[in-house]
Amino acid sequence: MMPPSAIHGRRAAARPWQRLVAAAGVSVVLALTLLAVCPTLHAWLHGEKHLDPEDDCAVVLFAQGVTPGLAILVLLALVLIRRDVKPAPLAVIVEAPAFALPPVCGPPLG
Repeated sequence: MMPPSAIHGRRAAARPWQRLVAAAGVSVVLALTLLAVCPTLHAWLHGEKHLDPEDDCAVVLFAQGVTPGLAILVLLALVLIRRDVKPAPLAVIVEAPAFALPPVCGPPLG
């Protein structure tokens, strides 16, 4: 049986920069989620006692689901990753013919 890396044409282990980007992305999402859930922590981040109701920072936009900048970054990362990945060459398996010589005549008519 072939290893998964040979089947998909990629190495099974991620490169160090891919792990770093993944860890950074996870920590940003975790931080934004924590700040969106805890208003006191969000106010502390701004250095205020109470939050402004008209606040348009990244935490509020993330909590409301408005993330156009994040979508652009994700698309850019996907383009860069896809450019790096090369498809595996296709293996053509040809079976041996069922007979060595073609038949001398056709099937019977009757």
